[in-house]
Amino acid sequence: MYAKLGTGEEVKDFFRKLDRRDVVAWNICISYYTSRGDVVKVRDLFKEMQGEVAPSIETLTIVISALVIHGILSQGESLHGLAIKSGLRDDVLQTSLLDFYAKCAKLESADKLFREIPDRNCITCGAMMFGLIQNGYFHEAVGVFRQMQAAGLDPGAGILRNLIDAFANLGALKLGQAVHGCIIRKSFYGTEECHTHLQTSVINMYIRCGSISTARVCFNGMVLKDVVAWTSMIEGYGSHGLGFEALKLFDLMTRQGIKPNSVTFLSLLSACSHSGLVTEGCSAFYSMKWRFGIEPNLDHYTCLVDLLGRCGKLKEALAVILKMLAFPDGRIFGALLSGSRIYGNIELGQYAAQRLLELEPDNVGYFTLLSNTQASVGQWDEAEEIRRTMKENDLKKKPGWSCIEAKGLIHGFVSGDNSHHHIEEIYEVLGCLSSWLNFATCCTGMGLQAIARESLMTLKQYNL
Repeated sequence: MYAKLGTGEEVKDFFRKLDRRDVVAWNICISYYTSRGDVVKVRDLFKEMQGEVAPSIETLTIVISALVIHGILSQGESLHGLAIKSGLRDDVLQTSLLDFYAKCAKLESADKLFREIPDRNCITCGAMMFGLIQNGYFHEAVGVFRQMQAAGLDPGAGILRNLIDAFANLGALKLGQAVHGCIIRKSFYGTEECHTHLQTSVINMYIRCGSISTARVCFNGMVLKDVVAWTSMIEGYGSHGLGFEALKLFDLMTRQGIKPNSVTFLSLLSACSHSGLVTEGCSAFYSMKWRFGIEPNLDHYTCLVDLLGRCGKLKEALAVILKMLAFPDGRIFGALLSGSRIYGNIELGQYAAQRLLELEPDNVGYFTLLSNTQASVGQWDEAEEIRRTMKENDLKKKPGWSCIEAKGLIHGFVSGDNSHHHIEEIYEVLGCLSSWLNFATCCTGMGLQAIARESLMTLKQYNL
C-alpha cells in the first residue's frame, strides 16, 4: 500500500521497521524506486539486499528494468553474470536482458538471448525489433516480424508501430501501406495517447516514403493532434521543400491553441532553410524567445546559420556564430563551410574549416567538404593535400547507400557495389535517363513529353 500511495520517506520508514524482510518485501521496495527512476537507490538497495537474502528472478528483472533507463552497460552485464551463476532463468528475465542489451546497442548479446528463448512471444519480438530499428538494422527488424508471422503470433499496436518505423526508414511505401491497412482493420485504438502515437508513426512513414499528400490526409483525419503530430507534419513539408506549406501549418497550429516546443521551431527553421525563406526563417527564430518564451539552443542557431549560408548571407551567418551565447560545435561551422563552398568564399571557408578540424579532427566528412570547397575554386594542390592527409590518417568516408521497393521486395544499393543481379540493366537504364535529361534542357515541352514516353517504354522493357 505504501509503495503505491505513500511518499518516499513513508516507504523507507515502513520498510526499515519490518521485523523480517523477505525477498518479496525487498522486491516491492526496489520496485518502488524503479518506478520513480531512482537508479542510485535501486543499486544501493540491491547491494544491501544481497547481504540479507538471495535475490530472486523477479529481483533481477526489476533491477535490469531500472538500469535500462540509464543504459548502464557494465552493471547490466554483472547482473547477467549473477543470473547465470545463480541458475536464475526464465523468459521474462531473458526478455528484460535482451531489451537492456538492445537499448545499449549490444546487438550481438541481444540476438544471442533472442535465439536462446524457446517460446518467443510478441513482447520478446517487439523488444528485439525495437533494438534493431534504434541501431539502424531495418532489414533485420523486418526479418524478426516475418519470424513472428511464421510462428503465428498476432502483433499488437507496439509491434506494428516498430514495423511502420522500419518501413519508413527503408522507404518501402507499399509495405508501409499494407501495415497501415492492418492497423485500420484491427482498430488499434486503446488510449487516445497510444492511438495518436501510432497515427503519427503512420504519418512519418508516408512522409519518408515521399507521399506527402497521403500524410496530410492522415493528419487531417486525426481526432487528437498533439504537438508531436503537428511537428512531424511541419518537418515533412520542410523535407519536401514545401516551406510555405510548413509556415501555413505552423500558423494554423498556433491559432488552434497548440503551443510549439523547441523541436517544432527546429523543424520550421529547417523548412525555411530548404526553401530559401530567409525573412520568414529569421522571423520564426526571433519569435521563439519573444513570442513563445523558448530560448534558442545550438541546434536552432545551426539552422539559422544554414539558412543564411544557403542564401549567400555569409557575413550575417558568421555574425550569428560570433554573437551567440552557446559554444559552437562542428555542425554550425559545417553549415558555414557549406555556404562558403556554394558561393566560392574561400577565405571564410578556410576559417570555418580550420575551426572544424580543431573541434572534430577525426570527422572524415568535414575533410571531404573542405577538399571539395578548394577544388571548386581551382585550388587543386590544396585539395590534393587534404586527400593525402585523409589517407595518411586512415580516414575513410562510409559509402553512401540507398534502397527502393519494387513489387513488395526491398532492393539495397551501396556506392560502388555491383553485386545486384540486374546491375547491367540498371546501369543501362540510368545511362539512358541521364542522356535524356541532359538532352531535355534544349527541348520544347512537346519534346519533353516524347522523352517521358520513351523513358517509360524503356523502364517497362526491363520490368523496372
